[in-house]
Amino acid sequence: MTDVDHTTPIVVADPGDSRDNEVRPFQIEGMDVRGRAVRLGTVVDQILKAHDYPEPIARILGELLTLTGLLGSIMKFDGIVTVQTKSDGPVPMLVADYERQDDGIGRLRGYADIDEAKLSAYGKNPSFKGLIGSKKGYLALTIDQGEDMDRYQGIVDLAGDSIADVARNYFMNSEQTPTEMRLVCDRNDVTGHWRAGGIMVQHLARGEEGQERILDRDTQEEWNRASVLMHSVKHEELLDPQMDLDQLLYRLYNEDGVRVFDAARLVHACRCSRERLQTVLTQFDDGELAEMVREGVIDVNCQFCNTTYIFTPDEVRSVEPE
Repeated sequence: MTDVDHTTPIVVADPGDSRDNEVRPFQIEGMDVRGRAVRLGTVVDQILKAHDYPEPIARILGELLTLTGLLGSIMKFDGIVTVQTKSDGPVPMLVADYERQDDGIGRLRGYADIDEAKLSAYGKNPSFKGLIGSKKGYLALTIDQGEDMDRYQGIVDLAGDSIADVARNYFMNSEQTPTEMRLVCDRNDVTGHWRAGGIMVQHLARGEEGQERILDRDTQEEWNRASVLMHSVKHEELLDPQMDLDQLLYRLYNEDGVRVFDAARLVHACRCSRERLQTVLTQFDDGELAEMVREGVIDVNCQFCNTTYIFTPDEVRSVEPE
């Protein structure tokens, strides 16, 4: 990668008439069931193509980005939602985050850390558990809404055969919220472009405070119906650029009636900048900086967008440390 002088976060926008890269909240009429559907086109394609990930790893990262888009869009205030996995497998860490600013747009970015030695021990199509799943692994959800708000973090074991399984367990264990979801990410064989999509439904009925949510007989039947219909969605439908999210939700829930709400727009954005990284380098002393110099320069790579920034030692020393 060559050095690119970004003084502001990288934001890549889509055409104004695009129905990709958005999250659509919805509610099923007559049921205590709410949900969200998400479609990612160029956003997930840009993030995944910034790195040459093996396809099985790219798919899982795409699913994590899809989940992060769903969860981040729930946030009503400006802040950052980070979803991260850690394990002792061939992919020891996956990270995706969603930043909401005062324009209401969700800014997504993400990357995968790969242990090449462990990965080489697996075949061409390793399973989710083979790559990510581990008895020692966990998924962490962190919500940071600034200095005036308490930072929240929830953690759940990496139990299951997919990111969706892990997320479902998180909602049951951490929030006692019955939740079902589908997450998919795949690359089009013809165009070579990555696409992703997802849908989740949650039951709203609450039991007494501090206890698990209670589903009586009637609401249990409603919840079962909503869940079954959601799981009837096809892999292709979640990715199809010709079927927008409104059409998808109508296909699933038109018999019951479905109310859709304003969509949240998503873009690919990285918060790295030359100025920010230069400031970080000023925190190191001369000896530490000298160890970083290669062929007369210091190069710093952003793991998220894979942009490399090149500095001379004199450039670093010219900035006063904060």
